[in-house]
Amino acid sequence: MKFTKEHTMQMKGIAIIILLFHHCFLNAQRWATVPYEKLATTKGWGYYPISFAPFSSHTIQYLASFSKICVAMFVFMTGYGMWVSYESQKKKTTMSNYIKKRMVTLMTGFLIIFVVTEVLAIPTGRFIEVYGHDFRSVVYMIIDALGLAKLLGTPLFCLTWWYMSLAIVLIMIFPFVHSIMEKYQWVVVVASIIVPRACGFGQSTDLFRYLLAYTLGMYFAQHDLLARIKEKFMEQNVAGKLLSLIVSLIGLAVIIKCRQNAWIGWKYLDFWDGFAAMYVIIISYIYILNGKCDVTVCTELNYGIVPLLWIVFAYLYVSKIPIVNTILEFIGKHSMNIFLIHSFYRDVFFHEFTYSFYYAWLDYIVLMAISLVTSIVLEWFKKLIRYEKFIEWVKRLVTKEGVTVH
Repeated sequence: MKFTKEHTMQMKGIAIIILLFHHCFLNAQRWATVPYEKLATTKGWGYYPISFAPFSSHTIQYLASFSKICVAMFVFMTGYGMWVSYESQKKKTTMSNYIKKRMVTLMTGFLIIFVVTEVLAIPTGRFIEVYGHDFRSVVYMIIDALGLAKLLGTPLFCLTWWYMSLAIVLIMIFPFVHSIMEKYQWVVVVASIIVPRACGFGQSTDLFRYLLAYTLGMYFAQHDLLARIKEKFMEQNVAGKLLSLIVSLIGLAVIIKCRQNAWIGWKYLDFWDGFAAMYVIIISYIYILNGKCDVTVCTELNYGIVPLLWIVFAYLYVSKIPIVNTILEFIGKHSMNIFLIHSFYRDVFFHEFTYSFYYAWLDYIVLMAISLVTSIVLEWFKKLIRYEKFIEWVKRLVTKEGVTVH
C-alpha cells in the first residue's frame, strides 16, 4: 500500500474544498454588501441575506474558522511531496537542479494566471487602485509577479496570493531541512515548534506559523507513515474499524474545540494547525480515499449496528465509491488554479453575484463551479499555446538537463 501521486491530488482536492468554505463563511463580513477588502474604508454597508439552515450562522463561522487548517494541509503535502519527489530523483539530478525545476513549476503556474488577470482587469482600473499611479506602481507589480509581495510587504493584486511568498520560501529552505531531517528525523519536527519560540519569533511570520506542518509532512514521507497507518487500519476486523471510526470522530471534535479555544488554541496556532492538518489528512486517507465496498462489512453492520453509526460509517468508509476519488483527484489537479482565482469571484469583481443565491450551500457550490470552470478553460488555453513545452524549455535552460519535476 502506497501513498501515491493520485492520493496527493485527492488530498489537495479535499484541502481546496475546505479552503473555499473557510473563505466564504469565516465571518459575517464575508457576505457584507461591500467586498471584504474594502470594508475598512467604506461606511454604511449591510449584509446579503443568507440561510445556513439547518445550522446556525455561528456554527458555520466556527467551523469555517477551523477550516483555516487547509493552508497547513497544503504545506504538509508540500513537505511530503517534495521529500518523495526528490528521493525518487536524486540519483538522476542534483539538489540544486531539483530546486530550480520546482521553482519553475511553481512560478510558471502562477505567472500565467497573474498575466491573464492583470490584462483582463485593465478596464476595471484595479491596477491603479492596488499599485498606485506613480513610478512605484511598476515596481510593485513586478514584485507581485515574482510572488514576493507578502514577503516584502508590498501591495497584492489579489489578497490570497500571499501564499506564493510562503510557497517560495518552503522550496528555498528544502535543501537545509532535508539535510538535517536525514540525520535527526523526529528531532527536527520537535525543533520546528520549540526553536522559533525560543528565538522570540513565535508565529510572527507565515514560515514559522506553518513550519511544523512542513516538517511533519517530510517526516511522514521519510517513514511512509500514511501508508503504514492505513495498513494497520485495514488489518482490523469490523468491530475494530468501527471503534477506530468512533475514536477518530471524537478526536476530530476535540481537536476542533482545542484549536478554536482562545487560550490553548489561538495562542499556539502553529502547533494546532500542523497537528490538525496531519490528523485530518490521516483520517481522510483512511476513510475517504481509494476505499472499496466490502459486502461482508455491509452485511454485518446492516444487521447488527446502531443505524446512526451505520450511516456515518457507510458514508466515510464503506461507500467510498471510485467516483468520489475521481472527483477529488480532478479538483485536486485544479486546486492551485482555484486557490489563485477564486477570490476574484468571491471578493473582488463578482462579490454580489457570489452571495446572491440566499442558501449558503448554493453560494458555495456556485463559487466552486465557476472557479473550477475557469481553471479548466485556463488549462485548455495553456495547451492551446503549448505552455507546457515552454515550461520544459525553461527547466532545461536553468538546469541543463531534461528531467521534469511535478
